[in-house]
Amino acid sequence: MRFLEVSEDPFYEIEYRSSGQGGRIRKVVLPFYKAIVDELPEGVTSFVITSDLQGREQNKKTNRLIGELVAEELSLLSELGEIPPISFVVLAGDFYDHPELHKLGGTGDVTNVWNAFAKEFPYVIGVHGNHDIVVESHLASNTIVLDGSSKNYLGVRIGGVSGIIGRSDRNQRKSKQEFMSALAKVTTVKNDLILLHLGPADITNSQLGELEITNYLLSKSKGIVAFGHRHWSKSFIEIGKNQVLNVDKRLYLVTTANE
Repeated sequence: MRFLEVSEDPFYEIEYRSSGQGGRIRKVVLPFYKAIVDELPEGVTSFVITSDLQGREQNKKTNRLIGELVAEELSLLSELGEIPPISFVVLAGDFYDHPELHKLGGTGDVTNVWNAFAKEFPYVIGVHGNHDIVVESHLASNTIVLDGSSKNYLGVRIGGVSGIIGRSDRNQRKSKQEFMSALAKVTTVKNDLILLHLGPADITNSQLGELEITNYLLSKSKGIVAFGHRHWSKSFIEIGKNQVLNVDKRLYLVTTANE
């Protein structure tokens, strides 16, 4: 599986509210893009990748995490025939924001977000971000969390690493050695997609990330890598033999040219 085209023009948008600096509530727009790949296995019409949906819906009465609304909107678009049926959803972490939207970078329970996608679509697979907490016993049965592991679903094999590099006593952090060891586990086997929360640095375009991941991809990896955590203005680049897609505060519908 290789990307042939990654659109820079959104086909759909959702407005939502998010915590800002100094307790300020921001109005934010989530863009939906299409990404065309050369092929998908029989039975897979499309799948979705997204991350860092840290905010709440516009409806202050229900005040759900924006990821819950996104799941419903995608389902509606599919029912209306505006997008192909979605075979599965890929989540790259960080789906929480405080109910009061009073503090940027809050950490909390995102179980409802995972379950909202699981309710609307056949399968949800992903990694956790450093601001995510889930109650694993409450996750729907058609969800799986990756962390130094891989999963094959409908012929698409996905490997993933949860969290970021940092102090191990903090939420969803690993030492650099632990993180790179987990990355090695999912790149030394043949995966169609490598899913991370913490991504590489883009040296060419001066976009932030982890330089050690960049160097590892250059020397030991080949394929598609998707991640969030830091927002890149140029979302799609190549690092060595890897196609690299930043999905921070974006949503991509991945499909073939025939759909």
